[in-house]
Amino acid sequence: MAPRLSVIVPIYNVAQYLPACLNSLAVQTFQDLEVLMIDDGSTDESNGIAAEFAAKDARFRLIRKENAGLGAARNTGLDSLAPESEFLAFVDSDDMIPPDAYRMMISSLDETGSSFATGNVEHINSTKVWQSPMHRFLSRGAVKRTHVRKKRQLLTDRIACNKVFRRDFWEQHALRFPEGVLYEDTPVIVPAQYLAESVDIISQATYYWRLREGEASPSITQRRNEPKAARDRASAVESVSRFFAAQKEPLADSLKREYDHTVLTGDLRIFLNVLPDGDEEYRTEFLRVANKYLDQVDLKTLDRLPTALRVKWLLVRKHAMTEILEFIEAERLGEPVELGGVIRKYAKYPSLESHGNLLPKKVLRVDKDLQLRSPLKELYWEDGKLRLAGHAWIDRVDQTGKRSLVKLLQLKKDGTQRRMLLPLSNLYNPEATTGSGHKGRGHSFDWAGWETVIDPARFRKGDQWQEGLWHVGMRVLSGGLVRSRSVHSYGSDHLTYPPYQWLDDDYRMVPEMRRAALKLRVEKVPVLVTGFEPSGDDILIEGDLREPVVPGSEISLRVTNQNSGEVLLYPAELLSPVGGRTPLRMRVPLRDIALLPEHLDTAEARAAGGADPAKLMRRNWSTQIQVDEPAKDPRRFRVVVRDGLADLQVRLPEAFGEEAPLNEVAVLSGANGYLKFSGRPLRAKITDIAEADGVFTIRGTAPVELDGHHLVVSAKNRFDEKTVPLTAHEDGTFEASFRPSTMSGADGRLPLKAGRWVFRLEGSGDEPSIPLVVDRLAATQFPLEGTHNGREYQLEVHWQDHPQLNCKTDLSAMEKGANRQYQLRQEVYEAGRELPLRDSVLYISYNGKQFSDSPRAVHEELLRRGADVEHLWLVRDGQVELPDTVKAVKFQGKDWYEALARSRYIVTNAHLPHWIKRRPGQVIVQAWHGTMLKKIGLDIDAPKFDPNYHERLVQEAANWNILVSSNRFSTPILKRAMGYDGLIAETGYPRNDYLYAEDRDERAREVREKLGLPEGKKVVLYAPTWRDDLSHSRGQFKFDLRVDLEDARRRLGDDHVFLIRRHSNIVDSIPGAGNGFVFDVSEYPDIADLYVAADIMITDYSSVMFDYAHLRRPMLFFTYDLEHYRDKLRGFYFDFENDAPGPLVDNSNDLLQAIREIDEVEVEYREKYDEFHHQFCDLDDGHASARLADLMFKIAEEGAPL
Repeated sequence: MAPRLSVIVPIYNVAQYLPACLNSLAVQTFQDLEVLMIDDGSTDESNGIAAEFAAKDARFRLIRKENAGLGAARNTGLDSLAPESEFLAFVDSDDMIPPDAYRMMISSLDETGSSFATGNVEHINSTKVWQSPMHRFLSRGAVKRTHVRKKRQLLTDRIACNKVFRRDFWEQHALRFPEGVLYEDTPVIVPAQYLAESVDIISQATYYWRLREGEASPSITQRRNEPKAARDRASAVESVSRFFAAQKEPLADSLKREYDHTVLTGDLRIFLNVLPDGDEEYRTEFLRVANKYLDQVDLKTLDRLPTALRVKWLLVRKHAMTEILEFIEAERLGEPVELGGVIRKYAKYPSLESHGNLLPKKVLRVDKDLQLRSPLKELYWEDGKLRLAGHAWIDRVDQTGKRSLVKLLQLKKDGTQRRMLLPLSNLYNPEATTGSGHKGRGHSFDWAGWETVIDPARFRKGDQWQEGLWHVGMRVLSGGLVRSRSVHSYGSDHLTYPPYQWLDDDYRMVPEMRRAALKLRVEKVPVLVTGFEPSGDDILIEGDLREPVVPGSEISLRVTNQNSGEVLLYPAELLSPVGGRTPLRMRVPLRDIALLPEHLDTAEARAAGGADPAKLMRRNWSTQIQVDEPAKDPRRFRVVVRDGLADLQVRLPEAFGEEAPLNEVAVLSGANGYLKFSGRPLRAKITDIAEADGVFTIRGTAPVELDGHHLVVSAKNRFDEKTVPLTAHEDGTFEASFRPSTMSGADGRLPLKAGRWVFRLEGSGDEPSIPLVVDRLAATQFPLEGTHNGREYQLEVHWQDHPQLNCKTDLSAMEKGANRQYQLRQEVYEAGRELPLRDSVLYISYNGKQFSDSPRAVHEELLRRGADVEHLWLVRDGQVELPDTVKAVKFQGKDWYEALARSRYIVTNAHLPHWIKRRPGQVIVQAWHGTMLKKIGLDIDAPKFDPNYHERLVQEAANWNILVSSNRFSTPILKRAMGYDGLIAETGYPRNDYLYAEDRDERAREVREKLGLPEGKKVVLYAPTWRDDLSHSRGQFKFDLRVDLEDARRRLGDDHVFLIRRHSNIVDSIPGAGNGFVFDVSEYPDIADLYVAADIMITDYSSVMFDYAHLRRPMLFFTYDLEHYRDKLRGFYFDFENDAPGPLVDNSNDLLQAIREIDEVEVEYREKYDEFHHQFCDLDDGHASARLADLMFKIAEEGAPL
């Protein structure tokens, strides 16, 4: 069969990702395609992988060429197309295509005749799938036959790979990719947006764009601060800007200005903002190419930019590199920017003022940046009236008093000049300041609160309801400024899906959010669904048509896929009219709207991080009744579902495919009551919720037998899960109860971490997990609040029917948010430094995450001495269980700021805030949390985890009185790596005193018993470090677990147990934990207890080796990535391969064999172990805490000078 679609895949050294890419093309539901694999001179196994696909699938053709770059490879593909192909597509060989993508796009093009179709893009990495921010606008619904003239955001849709082009369009305009440069897409795709007759938008994800991580080299689009990258990007965008300048139509001028704006706020801004991270060559080249681009930009375009960005570009025009670097650094540090002026507002940037203000005052005017914020906080119906409440403030304009602003709520009817104005009172609501998200000077919006009641009677004229859409807006006068905007609600919570209200038997008022803006719709209900049920392989829908119908009209149910734009029509059977209403009946085939096995590819899902494949493809449908009258355009009416009708879930029959019963079709109405269908994986349905004394109970129904299932409560956007027992009943119902305040910690006595948590049902076997949704009839029970142990929790509904548990932070409203933190720093910390010091010790272990380590040892030493001091312990988010001997101090709470300011002693094993300033008489002890194998501090050439780390470290280290050294080897390293020239105390590590304690063996027995370890088995402790370059997000790092735990269980399970302790920076869960062999001890409070309980230690480059060596027990080193870690990531301070006190193994099989032969290993490495112990354990003897305490008190008595 001749191919209709040609897919061009350039390939260069992507063996790791290529199979997933090519497989995603092989399983496309659109089969009439050819895949042109252009091997661009790969030097890895890519060529062989491509050849295998070509050998087994005739649609795949392999073309080999010498390396010349992406553009040349694509052009080679263009020169090799099958003569018959009608359409073109491009795929980067490390990315993937969803299974139904090309079918949807070509179906749309066949219907519309558009020049090309463009689709939504989602990012993938090894663990997750998420929306590409730059393509978010494509996710907001399918659009047919649009154009960049009508939809300017298409100017930012500049990549080739999310599109299918008509070949005749491509060839008509002789489109080719530039060669030998980066960013080949922009100079081709943006002009194509303009040249197209029309464009179709598919809002379903049609492309998975991989963001590489770890050892894989960065992709082209991930490379920054390289001169060639800046040069090529500037060249690409300049060519587009000049393309628009050359067009003759007047609209092209407007498009050029709009495009230049996107470049300055996007394409080139990303290169501007990394100037501090680049070298001199990069900075020089950036100034050259950026100014060349700016030479042809209208100055009015710069005037439209936000003030800070405008300032940076104007500094670029002046080649003022020193000022640019200082300005960007100030932005990164969040330094406050003051405002001046009464009516006209001007920014005062300290970094500019220190250089005499190179720029005229007018460019510092910030009026346009000061926008009105008017978030909606409450919307509900009471006694037939709509109650609204929210906040309203103007950016950076303080609202400290009741009369500091004037507010008006405005209702404007769409398409008319009709308005209603509702004056509002100013209400005191400090939550407005807390939730403002404002950074910089601590502005107060405490009087931003408002509330009002809207009586629907306002929308009647006489006895007749006035249909129409009303826009709800806010107008505010404050600080000499007047601002207006819509009342809005961002995010996914219940306010985004507000409830409707029936006004009488025929009319409703429907609040709705359109693009986050609140609207009120008064509508007459033309079609009311009265019932639906499964009927064979169909869904039978019954209802009433309430509109008159001309004889000879055809009535259909119109079903539209919101993401692809696909439309299905099903004839309606009309029955005899009753009381002016015509009963009707419709059948919708399940197969047409279902999510079928062919729409999914589980192999692709695994390559995208093991995500649920159904999450990568959804089929959601809206409905209308279409009336086709003779010689008239069709009339279409929304379909409303009657109140009291529960959602319907229909499990697919096996006749639809072997795996079809894993999916269902749901008939839904949601918050707005409109009839919808969803083809999706099976869902369990919540039908009832309750709360008592902090215990939440969830009841519901499930589509499968729940034998052996449990409820999983999983942190959203974080890798943390808890399991809850589930009670299943014979009638298919279930219930589960849990208390969020006692679900974390080693003993399950700590609260869940603050944030949102989601739910699913999990079985004991390989069956898929079942997410939970909220039934329509249960939605009114949400949100449900509960309080226990001083923490607040709330069950909420998000995205219409997705339940979530919101665990509130332990901070008060006056402590949460950037604004309040700034205020606390000024009003508590800075002010507290003027008050007398208190005889207290503030202990900080891992920034409040543990009661452990050297701070714990010092605390216990001071208790033994009976020291007359108050003991304060920093606790982050309530996640530490403390003894009665210390008082908890909340991280970022008021008490924390006060303790930092007024505690005579601070003992920490981790970083302090960079802004802390040690005062006279204050003693700050840095007992760093580990002896160094891997490089630390200033010895790390380019920290991946924080570009400003070096600067912050030097600033912090200047405030320490004592830096503790664990051994003489570490002393010179600490001095250099910490940028510290003060007292280094060679006391040994206080935390290692535990390892010399007389009751060590008894403690080991107690720890094993507490962990539930079986008697008589050897205990293996695996405690690796983290990888700087393997992160989920900032501060959340992955666990690259290379141990085959199933194999370990088979080979060692009879006489060993395997304890795994994740580094505190790692957030992934441990597979198999709790099976009697694998134990996750990551939440155990102090690793020192685990040391004494363990018979064998396995680590890699972690400092645990230096502590465990004090016990003289055997160690193994699992160093599967030794070369990468040593040579590229961190680097070492000594010859680890030669000096390690145990074998270095690089694969799981050898590791397990070494455990089995540990007695022989111990004998073989005895001499090296002795040398290692002599080198790194020379200072510890069980009394380090006492020596450090003596030194602390001595320095305090001598006055602790600055």
